Amino acid sequence: MEIQVREVPGGHVEDDPVWALIDELGQSDWVRFTAGFHLSSHVLAAYSAGPLPLGFCRYVVQPVGPDTGCPPFTLQGQAVHEAKILAFGVPERWRRRGVGTALQRAAIAAAGTKGCHQIRSHSSGENVENHQLKLRLGFAVHPIVRDDDVRGCYFILPLPPRG
Repeated sequence: MEIQVREVPGGHVEDDPVWALIDELGQSDWVRFTAGFHLSSHVLAAYSAGPLPLGFCRYVVQPVGPDTGCPPFTLQGQAVHEAKILAFGVPERWRRRGVGTALQRAAIAAAGTKGCHQIRSHSSGENVENHQLKLRLGFAVHPIVRDDDVRGCYFILPLPPRG
């Protein structure tokens, strides 16, 4: 199956099948979430032969630090940016066919073109399939405790330096 990933134009359009998929997967709150330190927001959708999306990924470009309560990390006076994946979903019927991998690779490539130093995402302990996907793509693991979840992790992938 050939998979193409495209960025979805901004804004919530009620009859857009991408937004229907986001709602189906229970990710609406994470797709709509905004913070003052977000510099830009992007939604990617994966497609095959038809017009219906097979999965999606939402990431934001932000300075490293503020989302964890820290000041922005700087290097030589310049804030270091990252792409942070806030929402990611592939329905069960499309899993293990390369859809999630294609979406993650597209997010990684896009983050590099946007000048990001790294790409990062959080995954709860119950999302073992996502953990496996991130490890296959070369992400490092940083365990974190959130509420009662002692098996959740941040997954961090450094991106090649630009220029």
